[in-house]
Amino acid sequence: MSDKNEKIEAAEAPKAKAHFDFTKLNTLAVVSLATAVTGFGSVAAVITGHISLAQLKKSNESGRGLALTGMILGYVGIAVWVLGGIGMAIARIFINQRYGVDLGGPMGGHMGGRGGFDGDDQGGMMGNGWQMPNGTQPEPVQTN
Repeated sequence: MSDKNEKIEAAEAPKAKAHFDFTKLNTLAVVSLATAVTGFGSVAAVITGHISLAQLKKSNESGRGLALTGMILGYVGIAVWVLGGIGMAIARIFINQRYGVDLGGPMGGHMGGRGGFDGDDQGGMMGNGWQMPNGTQPEPVQTN
């Protein structure tokens, strides 16, 4: 009879919830996810994610899901940056061809498309380098 009572008491006792052991969590897996979430640390997320997965194969740590999520978000972030750069380059070409507005860049200066800050009337902050699509200068506007 005492065996039955012990079994009933053992069955009725609530089981304690197993808490997650954060001390066995791989630090680089957390770093990978954290840098991937920012969007600016996409390359760091990919690198730390790969290193973390290599460490997790050898150790008894947890965090594989975090490392994989960080890596995937890192690769997605890199793809967004690359596609955004290509899209901006195409937009610059389209705007230049369609409206004749040179947005500067490696071949041009600031705000005027040519020249620099030297006051040579060739663009930049000191001169008027804006041109109409047919290549003429815009007429000055008289204010009273």
